Amino acid sequence: MNTQASSIGQLVQRVRIRRVLAAHHVDSTRMVRPRDFETEIVGEVAHPLEIDGWRDFVPLCVDWRGARMVYSRWDDDRAMTDVPFLYQRQRQHARLLVDVPFDRLDALDHAERMTPTFIFSIGRCGSTLLSRLLTAVGEQAVSEPDVLTNVAHLDDDADRAAAESVRERVVRSCVSAFAHACGPTPVIKLRARCNRAVDVFLNAMPRARYVFMCRNRVDWVRSNSHAFDDTGESLADLLKVSVEAFDRMRSSGVDPALVWYEDLLSDPLGALQRILPARHDLAVRGAAIQRALLADSQEGSGLSRASLAARVGDVEANAAAGADALRAFEVRWREIRPERLLCEHGMSRLL
Repeated sequence: MNTQASSIGQLVQRVRIRRVLAAHHVDSTRMVRPRDFETEIVGEVAHPLEIDGWRDFVPLCVDWRGARMVYSRWDDDRAMTDVPFLYQRQRQHARLLVDVPFDRLDALDHAERMTPTFIFSIGRCGSTLLSRLLTAVGEQAVSEPDVLTNVAHLDDDADRAAAESVRERVVRSCVSAFAHACGPTPVIKLRARCNRAVDVFLNAMPRARYVFMCRNRVDWVRSNSHAFDDTGESLADLLKVSVEAFDRMRSSGVDPALVWYEDLLSDPLGALQRILPARHDLAVRGAAIQRALLADSQEGSGLSRASLAARVGDVEANAAAGADALRAFEVRWREIRPERLLCEHGMSRLL
């Protein structure tokens, strides 16, 4: 009996290689989860480094209860720094998955040699444009890897219990996996949900640099209502959490760069220089910056201008829904807005 249990335990801890047979929610903005894929096991190894082409696998999502981090690989040669949303690209094009048990992650962790830049934001505020601008001037920017969203958004109490002691390890392992393609200083743009787990990032990567992006609240509410049908009340709650996350960054001493969407449009070079103070060549990258500004930063995704325009429907009804969301937001925001923090941190535009 003990021998059998030991054998089962050893089997569970092996690294599984799975072929993707089908994927669900391929065009959705929902967070990636392991159950989004139908697969078949095509191999097992003791350690991921035994897999041919292992460095081409990219973190995909986390199976908390299975105590595994899932990596994926697609077949074409498109770089992960060249897609608007990594999670959508992976869900659409992943061909192989590798399940790595948590107890193998430490051997893959090189994060202590890395200094990533995390872009936090309130969402729908130009953070994807900022990511594309950074790519245009030669930075290695990865947009919205959902392993890091998994760290912040846990589906139920069972996932929360399973994640409690390993979230920081997952962050470090995810960042480490980008080193091959992006070098030691990747720029990683996160989803707004990650604001709720800012302490996990601060603890996991104490040497990281931080950027926080905002937008004037009226346009922000309308944009979210149009893209996601978010309610005004939920947006007010998200904005409060986001301001508190920025306060946590400041309190921890990381000195995040605060970037406003409106300022990014009016003075993109100035915004980039604040984010990249060590770069002295940005002024000669003007043509690349202008090309990135003119392009649709979300082209090829379900949030591209063309995609959003195609599902506009009744223009008057959408405008009315946006107005309703804005009214509900303003009522809720007046009740909960953290005025002291807004004034203290130079965010009074949100009052």
